[in-house]
Amino acid sequence: MDSSDILSAVNSVTAKWTKQRKAEERSRTRAPRRAQAWRSWSFRTTIKDAAWAEMSAAYQKASNNGRYPAHARQVMYACRPAILERADGCESLDSAYFTQTLLPDYMAAHPDETADWDVVWDARGSLSEPHTQEQVPLGSLGVRRYLRAIKEHAVGEVIPTIVGAAFPTMGPTNRYSAILFIEKEGFMPLFESVALAERFDIAIMSSKGMSSTACRELADTLCGRDVPLLVLHDFDKSGFSILGTLSRDTRRFTFTGAVNVIDLGLRLEDVEEYQMQSEPCFYGKTDPKWNLKENGATEAEIAFLVDSGARWHGYKGQRVELNAFSSGALIEWLEKKLRAHGVAKLVPDDQTIETAYRRAAMIEVLNKKAEEGLAEARRTAQCLEVNAASLRKKIKRALKRNPQTSWDQAVGEILAEEADRE
Repeated sequence: MDSSDILSAVNSVTAKWTKQRKAEERSRTRAPRRAQAWRSWSFRTTIKDAAWAEMSAAYQKASNNGRYPAHARQVMYACRPAILERADGCESLDSAYFTQTLLPDYMAAHPDETADWDVVWDARGSLSEPHTQEQVPLGSLGVRRYLRAIKEHAVGEVIPTIVGAAFPTMGPTNRYSAILFIEKEGFMPLFESVALAERFDIAIMSSKGMSSTACRELADTLCGRDVPLLVLHDFDKSGFSILGTLSRDTRRFTFTGAVNVIDLGLRLEDVEEYQMQSEPCFYGKTDPKWNLKENGATEAEIAFLVDSGARWHGYKGQRVELNAFSSGALIEWLEKKLRAHGVAKLVPDDQTIETAYRRAAMIEVLNKKAEEGLAEARRTAQCLEVNAASLRKKIKRALKRNPQTSWDQAVGEILAEEADRE
């Protein structure tokens, strides 16, 4: 931390006192009211004070006393009336501030109380598996379902179907060897057009800006020595912050294992090699250099990103986006990066290969048998006598017994029951 950081911190802490002292210099009548002003600052109820006082009751209300998952915004709506009433000078409540700061901070500060809280956040991106068409929304519920399906999935003795020969997988095992994280969703059509995921057997995880807690939970569970997390980002402060949140613990998320994070870039060497176009950016009055260094930027990169000139009107600098690449140059650069880090097509172990071969052979036999039996099955079905009125009554009874069943599922169950009785 340099002198400017210290000065900024001191100014923020003493701002109200400075305001009072300047008022006293302008008018002698303000000096006797110093103690009164200080007491009003000391006993002022902030938005945070009010939110934390009401958070537990708000969660219980939003979740029906823990019976259901509660969306972060539901907790906010349950908490908002009390916050507006209790917090001094508070006329409105910013939802992003509540859901992204107040609520996560409260849960982090009260781990025992909130251990069984089931709070969910919106999806902010998705993960796409290669070859399977599996799409996982990067929200709390989507990631939770995907990780549960991976945990429960077992290959064992695979029962083949005539639908297709794809070997059944769930998650990285026998399907992908790395996860590519990109901070933008706009490149997915380009990646799909060149079959990037399929040619390298990688899953692609795209996010709207900063990685979400659900995204980090997914990486924490899946990404280790055998499945690295390859991070693709802009060459700017936000890009380095995204890299940092995927590499280390933050106030919102603590990793349980060692995530194997590989930074693909952009980095300064890429910008210089490809002579990429930069653009100006402004950081405000907080010096960004410390944050850049914390998240892995080199001294040379910091010097490029942050001007060393006057700071009185705020810090400024330059940045380079991935969008500065042409589509062809981006794919060429990215594929070179992937190969440099040893990302290649996945071939599983011998036992899995043998199982897949036997399964493919079984499917081949079934397909031939199915062609032979299809005509006979169609003739049998056409000869059946069907009483639609009676069938309708049976369907309604089945749906009443089990409301989660669809009408066509009920038809299949009725047919199976009648077949068993014959």
